[in-house]
Amino acid sequence: MKIVLIEDNKVLNNTLVRSLNDQFNIKGFSDPEMALLYIEENFVDVVISDIKLPKISGMELLEKIKKISNDTYILLITGYGTIEEAVEAIKLGAFDYMLKPIDTEVLKIKLRQIEDTINIRQKINFQDKENKIIFVSKVMQDILNLAKKVAYSDSTVLINGESGTGKELVAKFIHENSPRNVKPLISINCANLQETVFESELFGYKKGAFTGADKNKKGLIALANGGTLFLDEIGEIPLNIQAKLLRFIETKEFYPLGSEFPERSDVRIIAATNKRLNELIEKNEFRQDLYYRLNVINIELPPLRKRKDDIMPLAYYFLEKYKYLNKKIIDFTDKAKDILLSYNFAGNIRELSNLIERAMIIETGPYITDSSIVVEKCFSNNELKSIDEVIKEHILKVLRHTNFDKKKASEILKIDRSTLYRKLKEYEIL
Repeated sequence: MKIVLIEDNKVLNNTLVRSLNDQFNIKGFSDPEMALLYIEENFVDVVISDIKLPKISGMELLEKIKKISNDTYILLITGYGTIEEAVEAIKLGAFDYMLKPIDTEVLKIKLRQIEDTINIRQKINFQDKENKIIFVSKVMQDILNLAKKVAYSDSTVLINGESGTGKELVAKFIHENSPRNVKPLISINCANLQETVFESELFGYKKGAFTGADKNKKGLIALANGGTLFLDEIGEIPLNIQAKLLRFIETKEFYPLGSEFPERSDVRIIAATNKRLNELIEKNEFRQDLYYRLNVINIELPPLRKRKDDIMPLAYYFLEKYKYLNKKIIDFTDKAKDILLSYNFAGNIRELSNLIERAMIIETGPYITDSSIVVEKCFSNNELKSIDEVIKEHILKVLRHTNFDKKKASEILKIDRSTLYRKLKEYEIL
């Protein structure tokens, strides 16, 4: 980390340089104009500057440095501080504001905080170019090491994890690191397809196969030929389609709707689910033989609350991602960080992304503050509900609203009636 100190008092300048140069790469200037020339020609991570300077004020200096590089952190110091001056400095983009006499130990702590933030951002930038999976935790490193090994094989992979943990990103990582990466990765969310159209989307159809089929259409399995087919929320596939999918995995052959002749497609299957398929097998809602075919390699993604080390790297990633919403924002306040690190994140990475996007929109200053981090009530373990419990309660609420008219209920829920009946049986509602 490269630091520039601007202090016209040569005694204080030399003292601060001596106290910091054993831990940091620091260069001192007593002339602010010479310092600016140096900053223009060299990338500088941090500038520590007095406010009362000859030729130019610290505030003017701050504005000039921000025009040279908005990524440079600026610490202002003064012997004549006022609250108004401190507020103005922060508004202009200063990282912090310190009063003389300078406590060098406090200054070192602030510089280490900046260094930690810079290191996180550098790692994010590297990872973003590689695979967009943001992490510093050992658990995620172990998972990606496994995923990279798996990528070179053609074995099927089953990725388990709560909603919002990044299952699709891991599937993309496997595909991109595989020999199949020159061919397409086709993704399908099984929960979004109605049972009546599932087979035609997956396997395609021939002209005349059903009313409205006025031409041949390739299914997703055919489109993914040579590449990877990612089946998200695999637990939602209807039983009759499960049998056909199993046959395809075993033979690489499938029948488009309306065809008497099989077609072949060479695809690698990666599936993902936020449900426990073993429990669905016990309820006769998922085929055991299909489960064994899918579960050759199992990858378990932990929820965000169990990988706390990754919260701030992800938060900084989303800060950069949503920079277009508010170009003034440069960092988080300590209180905002504390809220993020202590929150449970039931919605995992997706919820964190939403929190940062909202904060970027409503903040007016250069920092995301605790007031703009609006989190849901943190429930105790006794209050937490499973996804199944939430879905069951919602279905009951809609049924009561429609006086148990299943046709109207399925329309409101945006699912077909066969899926609704299956859910009613699953949750023992009727």
